[in-house]
Amino acid sequence: MPGSLLSSLDPAELLERLGRCPVETLKRHPFAILVLMRCMFNWRQIPKMMELKQLLLTTVAEHPEWSPEEKGSFLGECDLILSFLMYNDISAMSRLHRSASAQMSHPAISIQNSGGWTFGSPSVLMMFHRQPGQLDRELAEMDECMPHYYKITNGHGMGAETIMRAEADLQQGRFDDAQILLERAYAQIEGNGQTNMTLCCDFLAWRLSLCGPYTPRVPLEVRREEMLRQHNMSWRNLFNAICAYYYALRGQTGSIPEVYSAHRMNTVNTLAPGKPMIGLIENQVYLAQGEWARVLGRSPGLLTLCEALHYDLVALHLRIQMAAAYARLGRQDEGLSLLQQALAQAAPDGFIMPFAENFRDLKPLLEAAQEGSHSDAVRRILALGAAQEERCRALNHSEALPEAAARLTERELTLARLIADRCTNKEIAAKMFLSEGTVKQYTNQLYSKLGIGGGVRTKRAQLAELFAKKY
Repeated sequence: MPGSLLSSLDPAELLERLGRCPVETLKRHPFAILVLMRCMFNWRQIPKMMELKQLLLTTVAEHPEWSPEEKGSFLGECDLILSFLMYNDISAMSRLHRSASAQMSHPAISIQNSGGWTFGSPSVLMMFHRQPGQLDRELAEMDECMPHYYKITNGHGMGAETIMRAEADLQQGRFDDAQILLERAYAQIEGNGQTNMTLCCDFLAWRLSLCGPYTPRVPLEVRREEMLRQHNMSWRNLFNAICAYYYALRGQTGSIPEVYSAHRMNTVNTLAPGKPMIGLIENQVYLAQGEWARVLGRSPGLLTLCEALHYDLVALHLRIQMAAAYARLGRQDEGLSLLQQALAQAAPDGFIMPFAENFRDLKPLLEAAQEGSHSDAVRRILALGAAQEERCRALNHSEALPEAAARLTERELTLARLIADRCTNKEIAAKMFLSEGTVKQYTNQLYSKLGIGGGVRTKRAQLAELFAKKY
């Protein structure tokens, strides 16, 4: 079987076949060994992955007649795959990327340019921030590391280092800088099929939209339609994570995707490195739903996982969420103790937004901490948190739907909003990925459903007036 097809098999089936495959047969297909190594990493079969690595090295050593370029391609790609084991240790990852780049004469065959890059996490910074006080070094190493990786993977994960810097600016409360870098990241990604990175940009964009008058490029309803058309469950799961966190911050529990609101994440296949971030997002949903005890019950296990994987930013969020839950349960002393731990953890890198995003629940604890050792940070958090709470209140009020909208489908609601925003049919077609003819057809159906009549201008004006009352 060609190596490129191996990754499409069921894990159990592939492992069973691999157990029956003679070693000499595998050695005749070194490219397949590389793909198998990648599969073993994805399925957390690390001992088997290392066994295959040794088999590849033996195979290369047994073929002195191979050209230096051919050997370099195998050995370099082997280093590239091994670098995934160091996915949140940028220094170690960078060494392997440079080694792979120096040896390989063609792009990797075990990595698809359009495939996932963040293991199901919507955030680059959450994956790569490893230790308090090391943020600047980590950002610099990402800047140095990623060009080597792009060179040997046809630009897989393009824009990751820019997104990471933009996320860092957001976490430090530098919103203008975050927006500039976000737009730069979107420009890097545009047209190169990097859906994973586009969604990471969206995650940042929607959080940024809660910090001031910033409007994300693509409405969530339009992005949802796009994800449904791609028929890719990984992208749909990533999009659901973004929506769950965003709507949880706004307190709009009715808009949270059902897989999160009903807490059915056990039905979703998430790669191991991405699970702590998904756990953090599910915690945020529990907070929005008022399930304080559930947050406190599940967070210690998530913290242990974060410590094992060195996910410092995720651990910070978890401690803040636990402090918020204790505060809501009226257990101020325990909440304040956790808040102080989180403030000390965040201080070396100047992180304040994880606190501000939880302002609604943390406010009494933050007020009690104003005279403590982190007083300057607390006062800034209180100001940013109050501003974000007011922003969420304004957004929730402006997006309250007119009564007539209850009869509309999600697609019709998106169309109605775009018409109310005075978009032309051409602009609507581009935003909804439809033809102008289809837009006209849907628009006529929409007017009929809402009982709106008259000429084109009259109908548009009536719809805009209908939605302007509350939208």
